Amino acid sequence: MIRHKRGDDVPRPKPWRVLLHNTESARGWSELERQAVDALDRAWVAITSEPRSVQNPGRQHRLKATLSAVKIGGTELEQWQYEVTSGARIWYAIDDQQRTLGVTKAETGHPGITDRGKGGGRRIR
Repeated sequence: MIRHKRGDDVPRPKPWRVLLHNTESARGWSELERQAVDALDRAWVAITSEPRSVQNPGRQHRLKATLSAVKIGGTELEQWQYEVTSGARIWYAIDDQQRTLGVTKAETGHPGITDRGKGGGRRIR
């Protein structure tokens, strides 16, 4: 049992780890911090609170077709998208066993690959 005392930081009791999967997602995350820090903070809270939330499918949803899963470390994981701003997106893979969200893409602009005919199916608004 953990004993807390006055003045301690209170960590989330059952946290999800968020890891940047590649150099491109690290660069994109840094750019999102620079351009849209408040929106990025709301996105982080949303995806770490409920990675598979369907409460707002225009903002947070599983990617479709060939983008719906991604292989990380030999394991195929579901891949989801969170709309940070009207153009900015975060893609993340959900590893339930490790309780980790792997950010596979972070961009300040809309990733065109999700548009119809480019491998991802229909774009949800």
